[in-house]
Order: sequence, then C-alpha cells, then structure tokens
Amino acid sequence: MAVVTLLSDFVDGTSMALAEDTDAADLNAFMTANQGRLWASVQHRRRQRQQTIERRGPGTVYFAADATGAAAVERYISSETGSADEATAMRAMQAAGVEIAPHVGADRERDVLLNGRLRDLTAQAKAEGFG
Repeated sequence: MAVVTLLSDFVDGTSMALAEDTDAADLNAFMTANQGRLWASVQHRRRQRQQTIERRGPGTVYFAADATGAAAVERYISSETGSADEATAMRAMQAAGVEIAPHVGADRERDVLLNGRLRDLTAQAKAEGFG
C-alpha cells in the first residue's frame, strides 16, 4: 500500500511530519481525492498540543508507492538536514520513485511559493516539483 507524508516547518522552529496509508495510484490522485485532509490533521494535532499552526512556508508532500519508498522517506525525514545520511536517503527516495511536491496550505503560502520568496526554510521544505 502507498504512503503519503506531509512534512512542515513552523515559525516556532519545530517540524511535524504526518503520514497515512492510501489506495491512490500516485500523488496527483491522492491530492485530487483528499485535498487538504493531511494539512487539516496536522493543524488539529498541533492545536491539541497548543503549538502554532503557522508554517515558515509551504510544506512538502512525499508519495511512496511501496514499503521501500516509505522506508526511504522515513529515513530522510529523520536525518539531520545537510548530513551525509540525508543525502543517502534522498538518493534512496529517488531510486524508489518517491514523488515529491510542495504543499500549500494557505493563500500566503501559495503567494510565497509562486513568487519565489521562500525564507529561512530547511532543505526538506525547499523541495520543488514532482518526482
């Protein structure tokens, strides 16, 4: 079964990743059928923990079609930004065919993404395009 993961960096310096299983064939099918559900779940969990829901920019969505890809995404997300482990995990995700796309949860984030004004984002939050 495929796994989709949403990774977001927040203005308070924290990050949150939320993953769920899906029957969707690819990232486009998932986003079309489930628009906003992952982001709503992230907001709900952060509010429960009394944390901010304001992100530092668009999040990133990872779509892994199989267990190999899902494991690579998990390694990537848990690795230290800029480390050799992160680079290895990125190559593993690419080899496994993990789809990667920016995730926009608010009009302000859409404006930032479209106008290229990403500021102070981790490398994970700067993922661009599909693929």
